[in-house]
Amino acid sequence: MASSTRRSAGFGPVRLTTRGGVFLGAGFVGLIAAYAAGWPALLAVSLFLFGAVVAAVASVAVSPAALTVERRIEPDITLQRLPVHVRVTVHGRAPGALDWTEDLPRSVVVTGRVAGVLPALRPDRPSQLIDYEVSARVRGQIPIGPLRVARTDPLGLATTRRRVGDVDRVVVLPGIHPVELPFAVRRNDPDAGASTVFGAVGDQLDIVARGYRAGDPMRTVDWRATARRGELMVRTEAAATTAATGLLLDVRQEAWADSVAFEWAVDYAASLIVALDERHAPIRLAAGGPPNGDATAALVELATVQPISGAAGPHTVLPALATTDVQVVHVITGLGGTRDLAGLPGLPTGALGLVSIVAHRPVQIDAPPGWQVLQRDSSAPIGTARDA
Repeated sequence: MASSTRRSAGFGPVRLTTRGGVFLGAGFVGLIAAYAAGWPALLAVSLFLFGAVVAAVASVAVSPAALTVERRIEPDITLQRLPVHVRVTVHGRAPGALDWTEDLPRSVVVTGRVAGVLPALRPDRPSQLIDYEVSARVRGQIPIGPLRVARTDPLGLATTRRRVGDVDRVVVLPGIHPVELPFAVRRNDPDAGASTVFGAVGDQLDIVARGYRAGDPMRTVDWRATARRGELMVRTEAAATTAATGLLLDVRQEAWADSVAFEWAVDYAASLIVALDERHAPIRLAAGGPPNGDATAALVELATVQPISGAAGPHTVLPALATTDVQVVHVITGLGGTRDLAGLPGLPTGALGLVSIVAHRPVQIDAPPGWQVLQRDSSAPIGTARDA
């Protein structure tokens, strides 16, 4: 849940509407014509038009307003296509009615009113509440707000506008899908000249989930149950601790031939994090920044990650990720990242290495010592990804 409060001391410059411009232009032309033709009636009409414009400007300029806007968003971290409830509370002082519009991106789906008229506000009157819901189809950060308010005179000749409140943001996580964890990863032992299969993750435990309630910590959200049920669910029971996993998403722009493969990789990484977190398996994510050891924070990082030109490659990032407390290291890269796999460094003793190459077409590559290389088809559903 996010909440923000912002106070507005008044409005911006007064501007004429289209009707006000017509009144002013007609008055000016009529004034010239009246003097030229000596027509008193036209002079009176022209002066009336001028007076109406002046009165309109004065009516919206001399009535100050002091507004306080509070916006509450529940939840402020969500999945794609799930509704987010937004409540905007407006209170303060405004002598006349105000037109309002909530500033939202066009890419979101809105349920409810996000534009209307606020009645005159006084401190002794109840606050005005604005409720609506938004949902997004893609991952990222959705800007919510600010609230745009405008005052217009009764004749519609002059108006003044102002943005009130801060811009809040809703984090929309990548797609979460059921995935198979690398329960066993094959590690090549160059000294023994043989391959050995090592267990990587403990057995899955049953986890009881219930509906999200206001105030529940976001770290307790069961994202897989949320994706399955279509509403926020939280865990109510703990599971046993299992092996720590280091997950590295290659964010180099040159590693990804197309955006489809990169988005597939982001969703796959998020799905792995959720699957590991359900088992309370420690997770460390490196996706263009320092390793992140919190599952929810890692998902938030994946919500906004984008390919970066010149970013550090896996061989540079792995030493900080594959520390002695990490038993499983999983690198996710694209077709362009295969040429660097031979330079992957060795892992600490007992650690297991897995490289997932996300591409539409198969690629043949020899696994570096101590690593297993698997192909992930970016055109296939993420839930069908299986380890050989």
